[in-house]
Amino acid sequence: MKKQSLGILAVIIFVMSFFATSLFAQTDEAKYRRSSLSMVLIESESFPNKDAVMKSWNNYPFPDKYNAHDMETKSFSIDAIKLTDKDLFEAGYLQDTLNNALKIMKAASLSPIRYLNDAKTLAFALPTEKQEYQIKIDKVIREKGLAKQLVSTWFNRSSDGKFDMKIIQERGFYNATEMEASIASGQARGLSSLGDAGEELIKNTFITFTKLNFFENEPAAALLRDAAKTQIAKDMAGKPQVLIDKAIQAADLAYEKGKEGYSLFSKTWLYSLAWNDSISNIFYSELWGNSEAFEKTDIFNLEFVGVQYNQSLVTFKIGETRSQEQIIDLALVRNVDNAFSKLQKQNDVFKPAIPVSSSDPIMAQIGLKEGIAAGDKFEVLEMMWDEKAGKTTWTTVGKCAVNKKTPIWDNRYNAGEDTEPQKDEEGNLIGSTTFKGSKKIQVGMLLKQLN
Repeated sequence: MKKQSLGILAVIIFVMSFFATSLFAQTDEAKYRRSSLSMVLIESESFPNKDAVMKSWNNYPFPDKYNAHDMETKSFSIDAIKLTDKDLFEAGYLQDTLNNALKIMKAASLSPIRYLNDAKTLAFALPTEKQEYQIKIDKVIREKGLAKQLVSTWFNRSSDGKFDMKIIQERGFYNATEMEASIASGQARGLSSLGDAGEELIKNTFITFTKLNFFENEPAAALLRDAAKTQIAKDMAGKPQVLIDKAIQAADLAYEKGKEGYSLFSKTWLYSLAWNDSISNIFYSELWGNSEAFEKTDIFNLEFVGVQYNQSLVTFKIGETRSQEQIIDLALVRNVDNAFSKLQKQNDVFKPAIPVSSSDPIMAQIGLKEGIAAGDKFEVLEMMWDEKAGKTTWTTVGKCAVNKKTPIWDNRYNAGEDTEPQKDEEGNLIGSTTFKGSKKIQVGMLLKQLN
């Protein structure tokens, strides 16, 4: 067994070292350990051009800094989920009775209230709409077993309940045959490769829940115009008609500018798959090869990471440069991209690591789509073998910053827009962003944005 373990270790070290050097030689096909992501749509009530919105969502360019982690549940209706008092109690509500008018008045200014008597002297504070959405999402996570679905995808679970290491092998550059042999022989935790797989792959599995609402701008613009005209008539009564006419013209002009296009409101909740040594041990020793036990287990969970609310306003005139469908497509893609960018900046665990594609100058394929700006700072990570821990780790070896003197790569989505290729001052095509940093930074290292 010792020789076998050493042999596997040698394979791992070779693969890692190959991964850290020559695999980065082809920058268009850079291979590195990405986090994995599933995207679930929260179905919304009817709104204008819903078919076009759903088409755009289904064609959304998956974030290329993550591996697409497919699973059975891809959408659900939030309105179909009914919360019971038990659900509310387990979420922390219906526990603290409000027993005086001051407390009730204060709570009512922040959230809905459930009164417990006719005199309205006893009450419970209920969740706000935003809080209720998250409670419903948590209920879907439990009832549909979404954490278990993510684990099933990781281990390529077949219809007859069998697991394999194909996905682990593809995303982690492991020897799957050796890993499966180690599980079968009962030596799962004796091999560092399984520890690496959990720490760098499975643990970095995320799922987003996105709710979309599209609104035509015209009705809102008309309301603002009419309100402005009413206020003009009130404030300018008795003043020269020429001044009143100019004010009305200004209101009409604002209406004309604001009525075209759509506004998109989105909410995106981010969760991560809980995975640690304890869960890993139970999975490999008790659930691998035992389909019945896997179906019954409740050890898998999702942990809430953060939420992002976004609004996009697109006011291009239909028929001029884009079709109606392209306007919707542009708004949706950029809105969701922006939500991801903000979630990445706010939550360190969700930040993608970007491979260095050139060292002279330092360049990486990250840009305006990810929300970076001139001067933004990044830490530089290099893969190291931790002899004591018996596994590979990413170690910070330096820092760099987005070069303020060169253009940032504009990799944002442009639906139907015939734009000129982005070029630098010397006329070269821009396909990456340039950074300033140490000459020690090499191709194969990774960049991760700092707060």
